Amino acid sequence: MSDENKSRRPYAPRMSPQKTYEEINSYVVFWGLFFSVLFALAVGYLCLKIGQTVDAFAPVSVLAMGMAVLFHRKNAFPETVHIQAIASAGTNIIGGAMFILPALYILNIEDVSFIEMAIPIVLGGVLGVFLATVFRRYFCEEMDGVYPFPSGSAAAEVLESDEGTKAHLMLLSGAVALVYDFVLNSLGWWQELLTTTTFHWGQALADKYKLVFSLDNDAALLGIGYFTGLRYAAIIAAGSFFSWLVCIPVAYYLGGDHTMVVGGETMLLANAPVDAVFSQYVRHIGIGMLAMSGIIGLLSMSGVVVRVVKRAIADLFSKGSAATGTLLRTQQDLPMTQIVFGSLLMAILFAVFFHVMCSESLTQTVIAFVLVVLFALMLSVVGISSIAFTGNEPVSGMTIFMIIVSAVVMGGVGMSGKTGIIAILMMAAFLCATLAVSGNFMSELKVAYITGATPKKMQQWQLVSIVLAGIVSVGVVFLMHYAYGFTGEDALAAPQANAMAAIVKPMMDGGDAPWPLYMAGAFFAVLLWMMKIPPLAFALGSYLPMGINTPVLVGGLISYFVSHSSDDAKVNAKRLSEGNTVASGFVAGGAIGSLISAVLHIAGIDWFAKAWAASPAATFAGIVAYFVLCIFLYAMAKHAVKQD
Repeated sequence: MSDENKSRRPYAPRMSPQKTYEEINSYVVFWGLFFSVLFALAVGYLCLKIGQTVDAFAPVSVLAMGMAVLFHRKNAFPETVHIQAIASAGTNIIGGAMFILPALYILNIEDVSFIEMAIPIVLGGVLGVFLATVFRRYFCEEMDGVYPFPSGSAAAEVLESDEGTKAHLMLLSGAVALVYDFVLNSLGWWQELLTTTTFHWGQALADKYKLVFSLDNDAALLGIGYFTGLRYAAIIAAGSFFSWLVCIPVAYYLGGDHTMVVGGETMLLANAPVDAVFSQYVRHIGIGMLAMSGIIGLLSMSGVVVRVVKRAIADLFSKGSAATGTLLRTQQDLPMTQIVFGSLLMAILFAVFFHVMCSESLTQTVIAFVLVVLFALMLSVVGISSIAFTGNEPVSGMTIFMIIVSAVVMGGVGMSGKTGIIAILMMAAFLCATLAVSGNFMSELKVAYITGATPKKMQQWQLVSIVLAGIVSVGVVFLMHYAYGFTGEDALAAPQANAMAAIVKPMMDGGDAPWPLYMAGAFFAVLLWMMKIPPLAFALGSYLPMGINTPVLVGGLISYFVSHSSDDAKVNAKRLSEGNTVASGFVAGGAIGSLISAVLHIAGIDWFAKAWAASPAATFAGIVAYFVLCIFLYAMAKHAVKQD
């Protein structure tokens, strides 16, 4: 018997494969699509602000179970499974839009229309669903027990637990976070970015040693930190501390006599602001780490890529001729002929779009077509494998790797300048959407395997939801561009998009890319990998502003304290779960509060107390407000479950 067969675990899913259930109805479709749009809006904003996405399964599952109790649904479990699956499209496709499209605005390319942005996102997202369907049998069934699927298993656990009673807790915490972040962004009653430079001793420390510590007291970021957990939060924060507390002081010490341009003015590096040194030099080390993370993922998964593709080809010929009626309900996928036709159609439609919008010759179009198809096949397996093992997917790292290779190849066939930049970014948007959807949707297909849901129905409605969520995600980019922008003071960080822009512009314009800094980051990523430290998490931290990473660490610390608040392991687990519910409310409510503020900003409604918000008193008010918010999260998690 093979090792793969030995690893398989017998499942007795709650929905019996031998029975038929009403899994899809108007109730499921309405609420699934509603939550898909809602979380595309909320998580899209967070992604642009901090470069991280959040799965929708936990909050949607809890809310759907709460609604099932409220509306007395008799078919609650199958409906809830599919509501959260349809809703997951809202966060699955976010990466394609948020990681790539803001790069157009960052590079002052404003003449790409909404439709032109949406086409590669939607086509790539649909292709991602098809690829996940092709690989479902191998990853979810045959390799069951080998791949733990942390996200999918956690989603199934939440669904099996019938935690609908937690809905009120999520709504309460969501309301608290909504009000908190609305006051923060629209009224300015307390300072959002808490920094040591507010105080005299902190400013002196920054002037003399170039050391600055900052923290963004956004409620949604605190919730994300709780979800992330202490280990990964600490690695992300370590990357930030490495950039801001090590690399920046070293840059001032070793390169103080070097000249640089800041705001159109040439000055010595020794006299430049810390933020300018970070953006022009140190962040490129993080870009190198991100790119190498993608390469490491591809190389480490090369054997899996070959094995999975071979299996998919075998399934194409074996299952293509099998009658659907001979399969159990839980083994039914979309027909292989539809999958192959649909996949080819998505790739061909993208090639046509590329030829009309970007290409100067048929040769360029054919090469672009071959590149995106090859990268989609190879990197989707890498991404799915990463999701299956760790629950995380190095989408940005793999996309940066693709951008570098594609820029070299397409530059070799005559693409350059603005047209070349748009071409590479459209290819990247298509691929990034494919990778993000294929990896995350595989977790949902694992949920179907564990719970006994019908994969085919999940696949059909994921396609519908992906199209809707893809369009909404592009709308979020437009909204945030006009509300806050992606360049200049107080702009959204859009870290991945900034990285893409920093790489593609010099490669297409013939400028000098900071290759020594990229190489330094790449070598550092290899060292981290050798020490078994996730290079992607560290790289993301090193690339982002410190103020965005420190609240993630605070949230991770709170989750650690909650999980160690009792001598009883079962009590700790329940308290940690309660905290996840509160954190879900923080993420959703905080993001929605910030979106409301963005809409008011675009509408010209200004209630912000600028003079007060800039005062030291507002900083102290921010410290107090943030401390109260942290206590609320800890207390609600701990006291919801009493120790015997």
